Amino acid sequence: MAGVNILKYLGWLGHDRQCDRGRQSTPICPQRSLPQTAHTRDGGMRPRSVDAILDDNRDILGRIKLAYGGDANAFAKEMLPLIRKYTAYVNVLPATQDRFFSRPGGLVRLGLETAFFALQATDSQIFAGRSTISTRRQLEPRWRFGTFAAGLCAYLYRALDTVVVSDAHGTVWQPYQTPLGEWMQTHEVDRLFVRWSEAKQECRSLSLFALPMILPIDTLAYLTHDGSTIVAHMLAAISGEVRYQDHNVIDHLVNRASTLVIHRDLRDADAPAGRARARAYLARFLLNAMRELVQSHQGWVPNSDRSRMWLGRDGLFLLWPNGMSDILTLLEDEGLYGLPASPADAMEILSDAGIILPMSSDEPVWLIRPPGAPEPLEALKLVTPGVVLAVLHPPPVALDMDIAAYCTRDEVRATENDTKPRQAKAASSQVQGECVAPETPPDVSDRQLSLPTIPPMPATAAGTGIEPPAGARQGKAKKVKNTQSMQSASKSYSLRAPIRLNPGIANVLRAIVQTLNETSLPPACYPMASGLFVPLDAFVARQVDVKMGIRALADANMLVAGPAGTEPVEYHNLHGKQLAGMVIARQFIEGMDGAGETPINSNAG
Repeated sequence: MAGVNILKYLGWLGHDRQCDRGRQSTPICPQRSLPQTAHTRDGGMRPRSVDAILDDNRDILGRIKLAYGGDANAFAKEMLPLIRKYTAYVNVLPATQDRFFSRPGGLVRLGLETAFFALQATDSQIFAGRSTISTRRQLEPRWRFGTFAAGLCAYLYRALDTVVVSDAHGTVWQPYQTPLGEWMQTHEVDRLFVRWSEAKQECRSLSLFALPMILPIDTLAYLTHDGSTIVAHMLAAISGEVRYQDHNVIDHLVNRASTLVIHRDLRDADAPAGRARARAYLARFLLNAMRELVQSHQGWVPNSDRSRMWLGRDGLFLLWPNGMSDILTLLEDEGLYGLPASPADAMEILSDAGIILPMSSDEPVWLIRPPGAPEPLEALKLVTPGVVLAVLHPPPVALDMDIAAYCTRDEVRATENDTKPRQAKAASSQVQGECVAPETPPDVSDRQLSLPTIPPMPATAAGTGIEPPAGARQGKAKKVKNTQSMQSASKSYSLRAPIRLNPGIANVLRAIVQTLNETSLPPACYPMASGLFVPLDAFVARQVDVKMGIRALADANMLVAGPAGTEPVEYHNLHGKQLAGMVIARQFIEGMDGAGETPINSNAG
């Protein structure tokens, strides 16, 4: 009888074909039918039954049923128990005090809308890409259900972390022991009083303690059938403990959905709590982007040449504003909604969340002087190095020095003013035909990093410091070129791309492999005993998103996984530099059989 009322207003959905599954390419925002009563803080909130709360949300429930694709009976049997248990647990709690979904019942609405948009987005996703078509057909409904459950419980932690709920007599609800609805029935509560204790940083893993009271046992058995990884990915998405290397599609869909619905709610409410504070929920996405970049981007390796991040005895610093621009670019590629419009907006959000520390009360940006820097650079200081670098194994070693430049901006401006006359004199000398060496090297963006080149050195002169005569140099150069040509003629490398590899990635990888056959340029990849090592910079130099490349190659099962459970990104010391990259299995590279291997000092991550 619990679901009878729901089925009454879901019956008409079987005749509605406007939202047929697979038809919508963009999210369709449901019209809201919510209580108009405001959040009465002094007089408390009136508890409501599960049926009454779901009746207020019949519009979004109807769209969930259509996106799920089953009939009313299947929806009531498979989806409705999870929805009812979630509603019984949070009841009329708001999601926030005065930001998004701050009205009574806001936490239910936030969960339902996030779950709906995440479920709707699964129509364009391929789950278990390495499995056969028949296996994927069996697993897909479970992946979709796991995505829905993760979206529904994405903000469940707010009921455990940010509120203290009590009745009129001061009895406090214990969220780790019983659902809110059951507690209200036991204590015959007629008014709920909420005391807010908003934390600057979220603790999303608390959701896992309440999940057994929400996720039915039958549902858990359904998701774990055949030993798939659905539950592991679902729990990682709910708790926020997602590794970059896992390629967690559920987490990606839930993040897009949650940012969409929160962005819409803030837009409709006109962000009354202040722009930066209202968007503090974006801080975790900015932080996760930093962690992903430090693992996958060569230009983010701490303390490397032209790195975005510098670690010294006095802390971890992120170059400003270029480092923040990299973060926003990555999040834009993820398709998240409501992102900061500029690096300055992002800095304000991180500062409000306590993730970065200002240099002073009126100056958030620090001045640092890394080794080799001709002048102080602007940077943001992280509250602690571990907030970003804890994802690296082994952890990077800090420089044995303080890198913060203890000088004022007036002193920097004075230095800049002193250099202007010298730069003008240099420009005048160049016009007059003189050869004047620049005082500082030109700035090169780390987005255009090239692979290390190895210029050919005559064997007779190697290590002697003596340059051979011009004729000898020409003869040796011809000999080296002829040797390389003979090697190229005897051994040709090419890509054996599987059919399911993304065509765009296949074309880029084909061009990278082709560099092994060219003698005029250094190679962009290196044969190894385990396969072909392709540095990530080879993709960056060809304007390909590294994350997309890793994902496509992993889905095509082309990467060498290494030891069990290790990540696809490996680190190798090559020609004096540590490069991050991937190893393509030998069977996908024509010419790898019996190929000579580049001597590489391996430090696989």
